[in-house]
Amino acid sequence: MNTSSRSATTAVLLGVCLVAACARATTQSHTGRGRSPTLTQDELAATNSGNLYDALAKLRPEWLTSRGPTSVTDPTPAVADVYMNGMPLGNVEYLRGVRVLDVNAVRYWPAGEAAARFGMGHPRGVIELIRG
Repeated sequence: MNTSSRSATTAVLLGVCLVAACARATTQSHTGRGRSPTLTQDELAATNSGNLYDALAKLRPEWLTSRGPTSVTDPTPAVADVYMNGMPLGNVEYLRGVRVLDVNAVRYWPAGEAAARFGMGHPRGVIELIRG
């Protein structure tokens, strides 16, 4: 292989790598990085929603989504769990029965942080309700 062929091959490989890197950067999921994991009562109330589920659907819909089953033996889609004062209340459907005015804030804990704070078994994280 002569020098000009090597240079051309190197340039093509470099171009392919750059295109692949750019494609990866633009296809990454934007799940609220850079946004606060805590929503205040004022932010929640500004949605004019009657319940927390609807308010979160407007402000942080990614907190409510399922990623499908997390086990071959359990086909139930995994969703975030809901806690208050360290006690489990249910999954995200529980939020439909909680009025926006009944909490001071809501915080989302991703799976890894939720496992450290609330124990194992929260593949979609935990939504913590904060009162007073």
